[in-house]
Amino acid sequence: MDVDKEVRNVLSVLRKNVVNSEDGSIYGDKSKALQDIDSILASSSVEGIKYLLLPTANLQELSIENGWGQEFNKLASQLENILGIS
Repeated sequence: MDVDKEVRNVLSVLRKNVVNSEDGSIYGDKSKALQDIDSILASSSVEGIKYLLLPTANLQELSIENGWGQEFNKLASQLENILGIS
């Protein structure tokens, strides 16, 4: 499997989780998370992924508030390993 396909598969799982989530309280904006993921999926660059995965960033906060924080960490680690980012 090529890197692009692996990255898109992981991002698609993240997107599915966001779609099935409720909006967060103060943090974790569902519409912003979807916009961020869709923007990366539509782009040929993976540069935005490292910002998407930052600790306490919108997507992580949304995942924690909706009970899939551990899965987020696992998916974030997969993306970091595939792309060689930390």
